[in-house]
Amino acid sequence: MIEKLLQTWRAMAARERRGVAAAATIVVLAILYLGLFEPAWKGRQALERELPVLRGQLAQMIGLAAEARALTAVPRSAESPQAQRTALEQSIRSAGLTPNLKSLEPNGELFDLRFQGASQAAWLTWLDTTLRETRMRVVDVAITREPAPGIVSVRLVLEAPKREKR
Repeated sequence: MIEKLLQTWRAMAARERRGVAAAATIVVLAILYLGLFEPAWKGRQALERELPVLRGQLAQMIGLAAEARALTAVPRSAESPQAQRTALEQSIRSAGLTPNLKSLEPNGELFDLRFQGASQAAWLTWLDTTLRETRMRVVDVAITREPAPGIVSVRLVLEAPKREKR
């Protein structure tokens, strides 16, 4: 078979050989481009599009992992509703919201709190800290803006964390 190709090649005129060589070069370059260069180029373009999204997801995962480590470092909340109520009262006192607390009613695993005329920033800071420290979760919240700037009245229902079965 190779002999037949060599015979055909020798039988061609110089002009035909140049044409076949040029066509073979073009075919080889096309194969190299389609097989090596284009996939790498398209992969790089896809990576440029996906990399910022992946970095954002990684940052979010790192943040969630840090939060999970922080939550595992926090001791479990008090078991009894009375101890949880005491912890809530203590956190309200330390946040300086005692004058604004109108009621704190425990109802089983739920705690109904009413604040009136509280600073929005102080209340939000207290809520964030309390949720992290006590592992309670917000079941219901209603915030009403007062006429004074930055002052709110709040009705909040918190649920105590579920007790672990031993």
